Amino acid sequence: RQVLEGDLIHLQRADARDLDYWLMVNPAAKEKGLLMLFNPLDEPTTKKLRIPLYYTGLVESAHLRVEDGILQSIELMRDRSIDLEVTVKAGGYSWITFE
Repeated sequence: RQVLEGDLIHLQRADARDLDYWLMVNPAAKEKGLLMLFNPLDEPTTKKLRIPLYYTGLVESAHLRVEDGILQSIELMRDRSIDLEVTVKAGGYSWITFE
């Protein structure tokens, strides 16, 4: 709940031609980031995204969880971002949390 009340960063403007995605951040919360993804297209979409985690307060590494899946450990790049491949079903949405 705390991350939902944090700052909102628009990463891809909603244009109904590709994935729409945004990042909510709260460095003081347990879940420091929440990436929300929406696919407005009529077909599943897989895409590699660069996600800036600078505003989450995470520095060298993080743990991510895709929806209600298993917690995974990841290393951040020097600029505190990650490259992440995501797949979202047609007309669907997905979310990823960062701790």
